[in-house]
Amino acid sequence: MKKVFLLLICVLTFLVPSQVNASENWKIENFQSNIILNETGVVSVTETISVDFSDVSKHGIFRDIPYIYKNQDGSNKYTEIKVLTVLREDKSEKYETSFLNGYIRIKIGEENVTITGRHDYKISYEAIGVLKSFENFDELYWNVTGNYWGVVIEKASATVVLPKNGINQTKCYQGIVGSAEPCAFTVDSPILANFATTRRLNIGEGVTLAIGYTKDLVPILQGNKPKEITDDLFSLASVGVFLSTVLLGLVLVITLWLHKGRDFWFRSRFLNDAQTKHEVKPVGGYETVVVEFTPPENLRPGEIGALLDENVSNIEITATIVDLANRGYLTIAEKPKKWLFGSVDYVFHQLDKDQSILLNYEKELLDKVFEKNATVKLSDLRNKFYTSVNGIKDRIYSNLVNKKFFAESPALVRLKYFFIGIAISVTGGVLVWFGFLQINSYIVSFGAGLVVVSLFAMVVSRSMPRKTAQGRAIYVRAKGYKMFVERAEKYRQQFFEKRNLFNEVLPYAIVFGVTEKFAKAFKEIGIEPEKPTWYSGNHTFNAAVFGASMASFSNSFSNTIASSPSSSGSGGGGSSGGGFGGGGGGSW
Repeated sequence: MKKVFLLLICVLTFLVPSQVNASENWKIENFQSNIILNETGVVSVTETISVDFSDVSKHGIFRDIPYIYKNQDGSNKYTEIKVLTVLREDKSEKYETSFLNGYIRIKIGEENVTITGRHDYKISYEAIGVLKSFENFDELYWNVTGNYWGVVIEKASATVVLPKNGINQTKCYQGIVGSAEPCAFTVDSPILANFATTRRLNIGEGVTLAIGYTKDLVPILQGNKPKEITDDLFSLASVGVFLSTVLLGLVLVITLWLHKGRDFWFRSRFLNDAQTKHEVKPVGGYETVVVEFTPPENLRPGEIGALLDENVSNIEITATIVDLANRGYLTIAEKPKKWLFGSVDYVFHQLDKDQSILLNYEKELLDKVFEKNATVKLSDLRNKFYTSVNGIKDRIYSNLVNKKFFAESPALVRLKYFFIGIAISVTGGVLVWFGFLQINSYIVSFGAGLVVVSLFAMVVSRSMPRKTAQGRAIYVRAKGYKMFVERAEKYRQQFFEKRNLFNEVLPYAIVFGVTEKFAKAFKEIGIEPEKPTWYSGNHTFNAAVFGASMASFSNSFSNTIASSPSSSGSGGGGSSGGGFGGGGGGSW
């Protein structure tokens, strides 16, 4: 459970932004920082950031400040950052804070307000755990601006104030991370020092200061590890929220299926003649299936296949073309291989026969196959016919709806509930992301639970199409006919009475996926079916060989009509960027 839970969360971590250093279309004219070491050991920082957005519309800026650093032994050192006030033009400005990959982000501005031109932002915060103690002195080593701004900083400066006399050494560095280039500084008194850049800071550059002062002048506080999401993620309460969300969600999905996806036959013990032409009696929760020797309601192969599994696949279209051939609308001829490892092709020839009695999808199938010529090779349809397949499938679905077998098209029902599952998944993902930002394990657990529920909902969407009472009754009879075709050897009397039954049943055997088995059953029965006039092959006719040929044709035709064109594409030892503070920022 823990591994699955972590996996669900990790899938969404890409949503969490990281520090970037991309160029932006504005600039920082001045970055000025006032730093006060309080007697309590807390460091107060006020940053005044003067920006010029020019004529570019922005909502405001954001400031990223690290709160996790590395000790020399590789362990984490934690600091605490507490935001006090945020001003723009010395007036309170709306802001929000979030935690991103070891940084606290202060996002300033409003979503529905845009600004241009020059603005002065003032950010005041307290820092704990940023002072270090050495054998002979204590130190503040502070990255004033941070090196991760996506704009130039025209000038930067800082002032450091101690609570009482104690400054004994100072250093200042500017440039990229690791640079030892010095910047300007003055020690105006034992409690006050000023620092300033000597040039413009380009993208990726910053300014860092170091002040050594009298040991034990102020307490050296240690920052506590901030509350992180992983601290509470596997607590009993968080796991309880996750499991409760999953359990409740599964109950709701199952309840939805019971009310919207379950066939109507469950709703009454008997289906009367007003609902269907045939009475169906549920026995132990399922109807008794009785063998039928003819397709119920004279359903064509494409319809009966779609009714049984609530789905129209390419095999239904394949069976339909064979059924049309058997009924005299076209002929099919094998075309021998051209070379040893080649494949058999097939030639279709349309016959002149009245199509007025055909179902709409049967007529459309003939029109699309013989769109340009009355004689067509199967290979000619490759990478072309796929554009016509969905239209034919939609017509089969429509026929079943018009015959009152389904209340809605099964394809549309599946699609509707699949997208409901997608919506739940997106909602869960957003909640996980938001929970990480707010360090709220309950929100993360709830969101992760929704993601699990969404996966279950998307699976169940396949079962959401619902048959009407009449559709369910015909479905049971269709299963009875399938039983007859699958067990043909048991019903030899019917085949003896009607010798051409083999050709009539063959398209249904294709739909049921028992073509070769059906053909081989005739050998056991002892009947040699009549050679079909609509098919010519390369071998001497017998039922078993013809069945194998039909299985091969079925596979070839299904693959061909689905094929589409492929696509391709193509203090000493210091440096800039060291110490505490740092980070960077940007605009939004």
